Amino acid sequence: MKKIAVLALLIVSAVAVRSQSLIDSIGDPSFILRDTISERLAEFAVSRNQSLVSQPRIKELEYEIKKTRAAWLNNFAASGNLNENNMQPQREGQNIYFPRYNFGVTIPIGSLFTKAYDTKIAKLRHEQEVYNHNSDIEMLKTAVKVRYQNYLSNRYLVALHEAVIQDEKVLLSVVESKFDVNEVTLDAYTVASRRYNDALAKKVDLLKNVNTSKLELESLLGVTLEEAMQEMNSGNN
Repeated sequence: MKKIAVLALLIVSAVAVRSQSLIDSIGDPSFILRDTISERLAEFAVSRNQSLVSQPRIKELEYEIKKTRAAWLNNFAASGNLNENNMQPQREGQNIYFPRYNFGVTIPIGSLFTKAYDTKIAKLRHEQEVYNHNSDIEMLKTAVKVRYQNYLSNRYLVALHEAVIQDEKVLLSVVESKFDVNEVTLDAYTVASRRYNDALAKKVDLLKNVNTSKLELESLLGVTLEEAMQEMNSGNN
């Protein structure tokens, strides 16, 4: 019995050291969840978003600017006619020199101002769309990074909780051994068993959080995380 107790204590100590080592590493200021993977995933998500890549609205407004710049030409009206005297046979006293023709151009003065304003409005719309486009890119990148952070955090919590489960399992094993030889009461055994089951239930909840955060990340990537990692790695080769 003493050998079992000593063995259990050694196992508990080993698990505790492993758990404490992970806790210490997370508490270290140099330990950060953000890494190059989140940056690469953010760029990957942007590259797969066709509306961001093709920029259809920005291109449309660029054409609109060119259109408004050229539209002022539509307001010019030209007219002309030949002098009839130059078309008839010469007669005595006829002026055959000028004017040989008449030519005129009509320019609506107001259009010179309105078309300039139309061009300015088109430019402002284009600038606003470029700003919105860049904002959408940054928002997507931030969302990817945040969700990857959540995914990593949940994975670390599962790793930490695994040490707790091992602790509870070892303690339950010790209590069971003592209960078999009537060294502890049924209540003590029940408490140890309940603690272990609670730890297992907590693990299920933590794993659900891992899967949920992974799905949320993948909804932004457009593919599974594994596929995204594979594509990124193949692109570096």
